[in-house]
Amino acid sequence: MPVYREAVESDVLAICLVGEEINAIHRAAYPSIFAGAPEDPSRDAAHWASSIGKPSATTFLAEEAGQIVGFVNVTIHDESHSLLRPLRFARVGSVGVSAGHRGQGVGRSLMQHAEAWAQSQGATELRLNVWAFNSAAMQLYRELGYELRSHQLAKVFRAEALYLPNDRS
Repeated sequence: MPVYREAVESDVLAICLVGEEINAIHRAAYPSIFAGAPEDPSRDAAHWASSIGKPSATTFLAEEAGQIVGFVNVTIHDESHSLLRPLRFARVGSVGVSAGHRGQGVGRSLMQHAEAWAQSQGATELRLNVWAFNSAAMQLYRELGYELRSHQLAKVFRAEALYLPNDRS
């Protein structure tokens, strides 16, 4: 059974390894969007380190037998826009669970840690994005009480269509 704790700087390489497992799933679905497998496992270290030990961000880990088997990173945001009500919310950046530990409640427990932390920081809600192909994640989030609020759409242009009509120099 995993133990859950906040990440520290020395955990970054282990997070990179689980993160690459998750990136590989996303890369298989959208190879034109997600970066190829890194030659150096620490390629994404700066990205994962950006939410460790910060006043408005943290990463929670699931650890079993000394191995990191999952993580979630979460940040606090204060929204103040003339069209919207002021709001303090938290946003999950990524949730990753290693292949051998999926379907065992690790992701659910990580999300519960993220939710508790967000509430302790004064957030009134937790937001996240899910790629359309990721039906397992969608199911988990629905079970945890998350609701669909918007759809993000994209249209891919051909390379030659990226220029304005009068800008073909």
